[in-house]
Amino acid sequence: MKPINKQIRAFRGFTIIELLTVMSIIIILISLLAPALTRVKRYATDVKQHAQFHSISVALDTYYAEYEEYPDSDETDDATPAQPYCGAMKLAEAMIGQDMMGFHPDSSFRQDGRDTVGNDLYTGPGVVMTPEELNENLRDRKTYLEVDRANAYTLDKIYNNSVLTASPFIPDPTTNIISDMVLCDSYNRVKHQVTGKRIGMPILYYKADSVNKDHYGPSDPLYDPDKNTYDSRDNQDLVDLQTDWMGAAEHHQMASEVGGWVSSAGTATSPQYFYDTTMNETIFQNTGVRRPYRENTYILRSAGFDGEYGTNDDIFNFDN
Repeated sequence: MKPINKQIRAFRGFTIIELLTVMSIIIILISLLAPALTRVKRYATDVKQHAQFHSISVALDTYYAEYEEYPDSDETDDATPAQPYCGAMKLAEAMIGQDMMGFHPDSSFRQDGRDTVGNDLYTGPGVVMTPEELNENLRDRKTYLEVDRANAYTLDKIYNNSVLTASPFIPDPTTNIISDMVLCDSYNRVKHQVTGKRIGMPILYYKADSVNKDHYGPSDPLYDPDKNTYDSRDNQDLVDLQTDWMGAAEHHQMASEVGGWVSSAGTATSPQYFYDTTMNETIFQNTGVRRPYRENTYILRSAGFDGEYGTNDDIFNFDN
């Protein structure tokens, strides 16, 4: 019997057309998948941000239970003369103290960290306390928000020196550094000025003035900030600070796109957007009256995914 000849099929490689076809399909699939992944990531971060707002709200309610009022949010402190110390900074002090070692009950929310008669309440450069005084000081303090999860940073870690030098905020005379503390959001848009670590933008805090009931912005004929429940000026100096990734021209354009306005000094601002976005739509649609959400408590505001205040992705502590 003759042996059976086995035919061995020679391997044939892919043609260039086949390779290009496969690569094209892979690229198309990636292009379809990438936006979906981005949306999932943004949604997850939004959820995380709302959770952070919830933690702060619980802490503020605890603060309210002890003092029967929420922390002030005025743009300046009560020193003479008054110094810039906005709502975001007062929120951070109330939650964890100016030195992250707890809030002192004698605080009058002054930028220099002193009480009404000038006594130092917080540790820091130039502050001298004996061990006994420090122990007594720390016994009086209380932390309302867990420091490890507060995401707190000083302004000099968020904004570069050239921006802060031109700002109204006052540097510490001992260190020449603007070390005011703020709580940062969850979006990791900012690069830490020292470590390079990704951190968030400051969370803005506005306390309601329940005596006043108006909610008109600068584009409304009835605008009078002193008659509004909320005052956009509480954090305006902080909103006006330029970030590293957006120049003045772009910032100006951003404010214009959302109905903002520009001050006489040429500073880009967006208070109209604040009033429009925080207006209670249900009340307005039913009565035509402009009233804010959370008109008896406070508003928390994050710059959102893009790290810019006054754009459509800003996050608030109410369902808007």
